[in-house]
Amino acid sequence: MSKPSSRVSSVSCQTFNSWTINVCRSVTLHGCHGPLLHMSSTMWYIMQSIQSKYSLSERLIRTIAAIRSFPHDNVEDLIRKGADVNRMHGTLKPLHCACMVADADCVELLLEKGAEVNALDGYNRTALHYAAEKDESCVELLLEYGAQPNALDGNKDTPLHWAAFKDNPECVRALLESGACPNARDYNSDTPLSWAAMKGNLESVKVLLDYGAQVHVTNLKGQTPISRLVALLARGLGTEQEEECLDLLCRAAGRFEIRRADGTLPRELSKDPQLLARLTSMVAQAPTLRSLARCAVRQSLGVQFLPTAVKELPLPETIKDYLLLRE
Repeated sequence: MSKPSSRVSSVSCQTFNSWTINVCRSVTLHGCHGPLLHMSSTMWYIMQSIQSKYSLSERLIRTIAAIRSFPHDNVEDLIRKGADVNRMHGTLKPLHCACMVADADCVELLLEKGAEVNALDGYNRTALHYAAEKDESCVELLLEYGAQPNALDGNKDTPLHWAAFKDNPECVRALLESGACPNARDYNSDTPLSWAAMKGNLESVKVLLDYGAQVHVTNLKGQTPISRLVALLARGLGTEQEEECLDLLCRAAGRFEIRRADGTLPRELSKDPQLLARLTSMVAQAPTLRSLARCAVRQSLGVQFLPTAVKELPLPETIKDYLLLRE
C-alpha cells in the first residue's frame, strides 16, 4: 500500500518543486508583477491543494487500517479537512479498507459522507465482498445503502461465495435474505455451496440448504459439493463437524455418485481405502422412495426460504421435519 503512495507523492513533490523554481525565475526576470509569476502562483496554490488532499486521503486509509503513521488522526476529522472518501490508494479504497477490518462505525460514517457503495477496488472487488468475510453489521449497512448482493469480483465470485468460504453463517443469511443467488457460479462454475463444502463449513452449508441451494451441481472439473468435501476427508483433515456435513449433504442429495462422468474415481480417494469402502457401500444402496420424494419436493419448492415454505404445506410435523433434513 505504501509503495504506490510514495511514488505518487514523489511525483507531486517534483512537479511542485518545478513550479517553485519557475516562480523564482519569474521574480528575477520580470520583478514581482510578471505574468509568469501570476500564473506560477496560481499553479502553486493548485498543486498545494492537490498535494494536501492526497496526503489527507492517504492518511485516511492509514487511519482506517490502524497504521499509526499519524497517531492523532481520526477518520471524521480527516474527512472534514478534505480527505476524499472515494480515492484509491494502491489497490485500496477507504470503504473497502473499513470492511476489511470489520469497523461498522467507520463503514457507516464513510457511507454517510458519500462513499460509493458499489465501487470496485484494485482487485475488482466491492466493499461487500470484504464485509461478507468478516462482519454481519458491515454487510447489513452496505445492503441498506444499496450494495448489490450478487456483485462479481475478478473471478466472478459473489459476496456469498466468500461468506460461505469463510464460514460466516450470519453473513450468508443476511445476503440470502437480501436476494443473493444461492446457486451463483464463478469462473470455475463453483457455487457458494461448493465453496462451503470443500472446507466442511457445516453452519454455512445448513443456511445455504435452507435457502434452496442445489446439491447436484458440477463444476468445470466435474466436482460436486459432496466430492469437494470427500476430498477434504480423504486427506485426513476431517473432523466430526466435516462428517456431519457429509451426512447432511448426502441426505439433501437423495442419491449421489462418487465417480466422475468418465467413470474414474477422484484421486484423493485412493489414499483412504476406508473412506472409499464406506462411500462405495453408500452409493451401492438403492435410495428409498421416501428420500427421493424428499429431494423432489425440496427441488420443486425452488429458491426460497424452505422452512417457511414447508411450514405452509398441509403435512404432519414429522414429515415437515423430514423435508427440512431434521430427522
